[in-house]
Amino acid sequence: MKKILMYAVCFSLFFALDANGRGIKEEGLCYLGVDIGGTSTKIAIVNSRGGIKEDIFINTNKDAEPEEVIETIVKAASKLKDYSKVEKIGVGIAGDIDYEKGIVRFSPNLPKWKQVPLKEMLEKSSKKKVIVDNDANVASIGAFWLDAKGEATNLICITLGTGVGGGLIFNKELYRGSSGTAGEIGHITIFPNGSKCNCGNKGCVEALIGANYLSKHAVNYLKKHKSPVIDKLTGKNYSQITPKLIFEAAQSGDDAAKELCKRMGKNLGILLADIINFVNPDTIVICGGMTLSSKNYMDYALDETKKRAFKSALEVCKIVISKNTDKLGVVGAAMLSAETKKQTLAN
Repeated sequence: MKKILMYAVCFSLFFALDANGRGIKEEGLCYLGVDIGGTSTKIAIVNSRGGIKEDIFINTNKDAEPEEVIETIVKAASKLKDYSKVEKIGVGIAGDIDYEKGIVRFSPNLPKWKQVPLKEMLEKSSKKKVIVDNDANVASIGAFWLDAKGEATNLICITLGTGVGGGLIFNKELYRGSSGTAGEIGHITIFPNGSKCNCGNKGCVEALIGANYLSKHAVNYLKKHKSPVIDKLTGKNYSQITPKLIFEAAQSGDDAAKELCKRMGKNLGILLADIINFVNPDTIVICGGMTLSSKNYMDYALDETKKRAFKSALEVCKIVISKNTDKLGVVGAAMLSAETKKQTLAN
């Protein structure tokens, strides 16, 4: 009975309540999600269980003023069949976000977006309530619904792409931290004297397994080690090296490429073990563009995790490669708009 009551009152990613206290599983309720990227923006209407009912993709003009981008989003969203049924809009965007005020302090993908009051501007344009958060946080909500099927309690989402990000869900609640910057998993230091990261520190996880850094490591490694396959694929022009090319070479049996994948996997495994030992989650979802080639490095990652993680913590933790990477952002943004403040039951 206690467990049932707990679920009923949670600020819930699982059973969020509307203003009248009705569960979001009520038939007919839907939410609008907007995932603003540097090249494209995904817009979708999502049902109360995270299923996409209809969606649309539009180009993001990164050189346009914020007002123009927002108007384009509203114009596109208004064409969706159930747009009129939506009361709230959730938005995910990369960068430093003031969640409480809905302000984009800056976004690395959109150079003109500095101190942009996105919530206020979008509410004015759409005449709907708006909630804004960073892309890693909304991806973690998407992972909760699509990969964990709403059944995880403590979930960590790791995004592997150009950089490395993360989102934290504790007791079915998204955890943002005291200043809204929780989940910067990519900037956990695992080698204090390692490669310099764009954040200014050395040895960050991102500087070891992020896509851009992986390419740089490959260039340095190949100065001392031969790679016939990569030489052939690049014409020995190593400025053309990308993670995709490294993974392709590894699949062809190239020893140097396989060693680069092994190093990436071991560093990822160290990160996974650190998270498991520190947080003790029941689920870790790994998503992002780099996971499309996870077969090249995940075995190494899991082997390293097993060496370093506490056995009891590892046994209760599911490590999952997301099957929904392209949907997590927009679904998470939509479900973000389903959030309500936590309520407390009297004993």
